[in-house]
Amino acid sequence: MTDSDHTENDKTVIPMPFSRRYPTSSQKVKDLGLSDLSRQVEPSGRGAKGHWCSRCRGIWYSYFLEAECPRCGNRHG
Repeated sequence: MTDSDHTENDKTVIPMPFSRRYPTSSQKVKDLGLSDLSRQVEPSGRGAKGHWCSRCRGIWYSYFLEAECPRCGNRHG
């Protein structure tokens, strides 16, 4: 897309209702730490992937394809 293709009235870009949103600075995100299995393998947490827990409103980390929040047990993101 070039500058000449873009106009103020261009309606070709439609926002998706479930697009990614980042928390505003007023919202605090909790660090929920590592899962138990990941802590046994590598306690530093270096290189672990983050997973969002909507119940705890925080991010927990794991090296594996785990789905359960280590704090509350939520398995639905």
